[in-house]
Amino acid sequence: MADCPAPQLSTLDLLSAGVVIFIGNIIRYANPAAMRLFEAEAAEQVIGHSVMEFIHVQDQPRIDARIRKLEADSRGNPTTELRIHTCRGNLRVLAVTSAPVHLGDEQGLATTFLDMTARSKMEDRLRESDEMFRSMLENMQDVFYRADANGITRMVCPAVRHILGYEPEEIVGRPAADFYPHPDEREALREAVLKHGFVQDFPGRMVRKDGRVIDISINTRALYDEDGEFVGVEGIWRDITKRRNLERKLERLATIDELTGICNRRTILECLDSALADVRRYRRPFVLLLLDLDHFKYFNDHYGHAEGDEVLRHFASAVRAQLREGDDFGRLGGEEFLVLLKETSLEEGKEAAERIRYSIQSIPQTTFGDGSLPLSVSIGAVHCADGKSDGANCRNSLLECADRALYQAKARGRNRVLWA
Repeated sequence: MADCPAPQLSTLDLLSAGVVIFIGNIIRYANPAAMRLFEAEAAEQVIGHSVMEFIHVQDQPRIDARIRKLEADSRGNPTTELRIHTCRGNLRVLAVTSAPVHLGDEQGLATTFLDMTARSKMEDRLRESDEMFRSMLENMQDVFYRADANGITRMVCPAVRHILGYEPEEIVGRPAADFYPHPDEREALREAVLKHGFVQDFPGRMVRKDGRVIDISINTRALYDEDGEFVGVEGIWRDITKRRNLERKLERLATIDELTGICNRRTILECLDSALADVRRYRRPFVLLLLDLDHFKYFNDHYGHAEGDEVLRHFASAVRAQLREGDDFGRLGGEEFLVLLKETSLEEGKEAAERIRYSIQSIPQTTFGDGSLPLSVSIGAVHCADGKSDGANCRNSLLECADRALYQAKARGRNRVLWA
């Protein structure tokens, strides 16, 4: 055991760490740093008092056990933390180290204190922040994730089980690209993040555990180390499948004729403008067919609009069956339709127009009404091999030429093709 004669006590007064010496549980000495820790204004507030008066009640059993151990074993105690109440009633957290000493003829304990209150508060705040973060992750409906520079998933929140059907531990450690329909889709995201440092509402797709592909929206940012090196990404993605399905439905409604399922007027005219542009730029000829269902007004008036709608649906289906994959087909309105045969010569156009006319004529008369009125179509046709005019004037002139040819086909007895 070490002796602490008076000269050594004066040396302890110079230390920045608090030092307290007590015999039994009674404090006999406290250096100025200790007095400041205890927030004591006079020595009598500390000296002569039991050390247990200052120790938090929940820490007293542990500290008492340490004192008893030191009395039986002179090797000292390792550093621990305890809470004390100061003379002003404030709570402080101290790091404590103690060892047995002799104060004159008496055996006591020398204890050093370091104020850990600020660190403890910081740790409490960090712990609280971590708990809040974990609680937030547990309750998120969107998916928070982190991936390293190699694209390996390092963290994913529990919401992923509801969206992809995987448990988080089934995803962590695997390449993020494993969950995309094609690796190139994930690479597009990575390139965008590296270029801009972040992305917002980046569109993507992922594959669920059951194989179903869902639409996602991604908000993510690049992560860099202290040397500015790219080390990965973190962000949030959400399932937007319902929204995208609705958008696709609205897009379809904006371009498709609801009754027949083919292009509506606006879309087919846009297709015509595109075909004209191809003629001007690349000399790609096409054939324009203007179709009008014969006697449709009579049929509609006698058998009703429901039967009339059914006629139009069958008519559209029959025409579509005669077209190639790259051809365009749309409804201009009522019983008038437009067909664009892409990259088609005049002879090829004539053959296609006759096939369409014959397919309508071949629909059984008993399909609609009482079978007394056969279906047929009149067609005005134009072959366009150059694009000397521009814009609406060219479009309108073509449509006018086709309309004149259609009128002549009607005048000559219907169920025929006439070329402008």
